[in-house]
Amino acid sequence: MHTSWLTAEQYAQLSTQVQGAFIAPLPAFETLLISGPDNRKYLQGQTTCDLDQLQPENFLRGAHCDAKGKMWSQFHLVSDGEQLVVLAFRDELNASAAQWKKFGVFSKVSFASGQQHYAVFGIGGSDSEKLIKQLGFSVPAPGTLSRKPNAILLGLADDHFMLLIAQAEAQPLMQQPLPFAAPTLWLAQHIQHGFSYLEQALIGAFVPQMLNLQALDAISFTKGCYIGQETVARLKYRGGNKRAAYILTAQTDEVPAAGTDIEVQLGENWRRSGQVVNAANINNRLWLIAVLPNDTTPADSLRLSSDSAPALSLQPLPYSIN
Repeated sequence: MHTSWLTAEQYAQLSTQVQGAFIAPLPAFETLLISGPDNRKYLQGQTTCDLDQLQPENFLRGAHCDAKGKMWSQFHLVSDGEQLVVLAFRDELNASAAQWKKFGVFSKVSFASGQQHYAVFGIGGSDSEKLIKQLGFSVPAPGTLSRKPNAILLGLADDHFMLLIAQAEAQPLMQQPLPFAAPTLWLAQHIQHGFSYLEQALIGAFVPQMLNLQALDAISFTKGCYIGQETVARLKYRGGNKRAAYILTAQTDEVPAAGTDIEVQLGENWRRSGQVVNAANINNRLWLIAVLPNDTTPADSLRLSSDSAPALSLQPLPYSIN
């Protein structure tokens, strides 16, 4: 944890036992600030989302791929005046930033870490609308955002939000009598909504459709060319993608690392079927989002590839991937 707005003592006191609405600091999520007259044009040729659709009142989900269509990152994109703000998990943001900076020398665009500008929080839980109003925001519908001076609130889904707030205001916020919770509580909810992010072990491993980004409005199939576009479009129009992201649960105290294998039972044998993408454990209930064959059904017997090999139960996705 490398942050000036959250102390180690504050972090250690955060709990997963908060009931109802909560606010959780997310120090592993960071921002990249992209400036310059070509910033929108540049990202339009680099990402799966359509920058022409980005307005002050909304945000975009998108992915950044290599030439083969494999993802460096998936992210949320916000406009802040003439500046663009990319919000993502630290590992994937660093991977994309390195690539964007490498090729950005040919455009009128500049990049700066947002780590000293913004702190990131997650808000969720039942009755989160009351907490949001207490913080002085109107409640944004999914896909939209709410602003107040030095702060932006993104509506990811019902009762699931991300807050960008100026560093100078993050420390006073942490002193308020609010229902602060551990990041794990928000991350478990993130998984339950069918969202994911890329940790270091899986950067460059998946095309966007393998993480259901077409179902999350993170891919524009009408915007024109971008890096990796040929592969992404071919999977839509010609088929061929055989994998998708699924939500799984288990009763265990384990928290598997990204990339851990998931196995399926075939007769008396077990064989590798997929990989863990993200995991969170609340009170010995493990929540996973994992990439599996897209014909996986609840009838399949699945387990985590670990010493205890807990059985995994497939949960319904909150959206259609067909």
